[in-house]
Amino acid sequence: MRVLERLGLGTALAAAVTGVIFIGACSKQVPGTAEVNQGELASYTSEVAASSAAASSSRAAKIEKANDTACDGLRSANKTSVGSFNAYIEASNDQAPDADAKATEAVTTLRNSAKDLDRRITADVIPELSGPLRDYVAKTNTLADTLERRVPTDELNGVIDTFNASKDIAIDVCRPYGS
Repeated sequence: MRVLERLGLGTALAAAVTGVIFIGACSKQVPGTAEVNQGELASYTSEVAASSAAASSSRAAKIEKANDTACDGLRSANKTSVGSFNAYIEASNDQAPDADAKATEAVTTLRNSAKDLDRRITADVIPELSGPLRDYVAKTNTLADTLERRVPTDELNGVIDTFNASKDIAIDVCRPYGS
């Protein structure tokens, strides 16, 4: 045999003997019964509970902030939209020369307010708020579309009624939230 073959055979034999020794050493059982260290268990349980409470509290704060932000957004959007729309209505009722310009301005304001509010309705906003707020956004856009087409007064009044109903619901559900 060559030297390398003998060295390889010797290494393989040494590895096999070492493996048998380790297997023999690991197969021994330790007598006794496993017991929980009650002090460590209590400490661990306390840490897990505190961590869970902190996460829950953090999540609740995040939801509350999202609700407040969305409802403050509603109030701001509604104030701006209604103010601009009422300026158009007044100009239209007075047959003012700038009535068409005020209508165009109201359309832009309605759409921008709806977009701004829609951005504030995040996934953290509770469904009891997000549903009515999204409906308000949709009705605001419908009012903008209707005004942009310069429809007859009767048709516009019907859309205004639908918008106002949606607005009233959204404002009502937002009462406890925001400033």
